[in-house]
Amino acid sequence: MLYIVSMPIGNPEDITLRALHVLQQVDAIVCEERREAMRLLRHYQIDPVLIDLNEHNEQVRIPELLERLEHQETLALISDHGTPLLADPGTRWVAQVIQRRLPVSPVPGTSSLLAALVVSGLPMDRFRFVGLLPAKKPERLAALARLKREPDTCVVLEVPYRLAPLLTDLNAVLGSARRIAVGCDLTMPTEQVIRGTTQNVLEYFLKHPFKGEFVIVIDGARADLRRTEFRSRRLNG
Repeated sequence: MLYIVSMPIGNPEDITLRALHVLQQVDAIVCEERREAMRLLRHYQIDPVLIDLNEHNEQVRIPELLERLEHQETLALISDHGTPLLADPGTRWVAQVIQRRLPVSPVPGTSSLLAALVVSGLPMDRFRFVGLLPAKKPERLAALARLKREPDTCVVLEVPYRLAPLLTDLNAVLGSARRIAVGCDLTMPTEQVIRGTTQNVLEYFLKHPFKGEFVIVIDGARADLRRTEFRSRRLNG
């Protein structure tokens, strides 16, 4: 069995009882980075066999992990933060596990994606997980230009030190009136959610720089279309 186990995104108390039970029972835990995984697991007094799986060793590691499962071992895949496979390594491995008809089971829990959505105040009936945007500015601007026409709410991730540049690009490409919400240090004592237009939020973070983990939720183009249609109706009587 392969268990895909969700981990806390900040507050260690957010792990589930089932996740703790699974992590205590498996033969080995597969993680992205050993040091971060060991730090978190020691908090729960779990001393596991750890196997790292990342973009640098996938070609070697995946056959080893498949062989372990085929020899009746039970493994758990964890993320450094939140639910595995969302902007994390492991997708190719899980796909091959499924292709070989080996059992896979989710152990659900915390997700920064859903945590940010539910506190954003933006529509949740339809949303798109965009994930990490390109690091290079031309590619990032092109990706944002495509998002400008996206009708549904979007969720964007980014590395901590690129918050201000990303907000600057959002303001330039999506316009100063697009509604967004930035969830900072979600689930932690320092948690804050800044909501407003791209212009308002950009101005806030220029005055109050932030270097921690964050998630950005962006209102869809449907809202802009509704405002345009409303103004058009008023002008036409």
